[in-house]
Amino acid sequence: MTVYRRLARSKKGMSTIFGGLFFVIIILMGFNVMLWGFIQYDAYNHVITSMSQRDQQATSENLIPVNATYPTGGPLNVIVNNLGGLSVSIATVYIWNTNTTGQCRPTPCIFNPPPQLVTYFTNGNIPAGAVNFVIHVQGINVKDGNSYRITLATTRGREFSMYYPWRFSSLIVNGGGGNFVTNIGPLAVYFDTKSFNYTSGTQTTSQSAFCMPASTAVVLYIRLANTDPTYNVTLLSQTGLQAQAYGVNGFGQFAHAWILDPASINPSTNFAYNYNTNPYLLVHAGVNGPVPASFAIVKIGGSGPNSAGAVSFGNSNVSWITFIGFYYLYKGQVQGQTIPFMDFVTSSPNCIS
Repeated sequence: MTVYRRLARSKKGMSTIFGGLFFVIIILMGFNVMLWGFIQYDAYNHVITSMSQRDQQATSENLIPVNATYPTGGPLNVIVNNLGGLSVSIATVYIWNTNTTGQCRPTPCIFNPPPQLVTYFTNGNIPAGAVNFVIHVQGINVKDGNSYRITLATTRGREFSMYYPWRFSSLIVNGGGGNFVTNIGPLAVYFDTKSFNYTSGTQTTSQSAFCMPASTAVVLYIRLANTDPTYNVTLLSQTGLQAQAYGVNGFGQFAHAWILDPASINPSTNFAYNYNTNPYLLVHAGVNGPVPASFAIVKIGGSGPNSAGAVSFGNSNVSWITFIGFYYLYKGQVQGQTIPFMDFVTSSPNCIS
């Protein structure tokens, strides 16, 4: 009782104790709020990082359609190359009939992986670097005289399209008519003696670039087509070419060139490319494939992005391994893809030996 009476009389001491406790509580509450904020911010950063990584992985997917075949009795074989750095998993296969009558129209036929029993596809996991990889689509007969558009939708949300019957003669299936083509995303890049050309001096008629003179300024011509049935493609100024001479060290080992204005003709008449004023605009394909407005002859020779110029290959009597990078606007987003391992020789006029 004596202690209680002393505490009751010591109002100043009690107020100091309760004030101290109240201050500690405020500090703890502030610390908890700050800790909660840190946890939420960390969770937000984790989500942003995951989304960015997923977007980067999606844009790095690079499936190249090679062919579509339907042997007697089926199934439909969709043949692709995976030139990206990641494995690709197919989530769904869509098939549209581009004709006015028949199956798979006006809505597409949809194929998912097993355990579907009638209409499904198999072999949908495509490892990085796979060449001539075959996806089997079961439950549809496409050999009925109609034309079909086949779209492969990946688990990362990308779409890659092709056609049956296959509308291009591919190098991998032995050409057929000498019209060689490589597909990258929506673009078809042609490599034949009429589609990969050059001009030098004041020439106004181009000639095959597989046999070129050494140490001579040239403007390269490359024929492209947009195969996407829905979206246009616009080339950007970072589109360019790099060539490396076989067995050459030091000066002259590499040559570089960038995209020129469409009005460029030769090393004497060439202009810097300006995406805003005179772009290479490849209109989307029609239901039966690329239309005339889907094609473009791309001129390359600039000394840099948005620069005029011509390119020369300084070593004679050598072969050049060539990479062509196409940087373009597609579906409102920028995208870049590379055509590797194209080859030419600087031994004109004696390129046959």
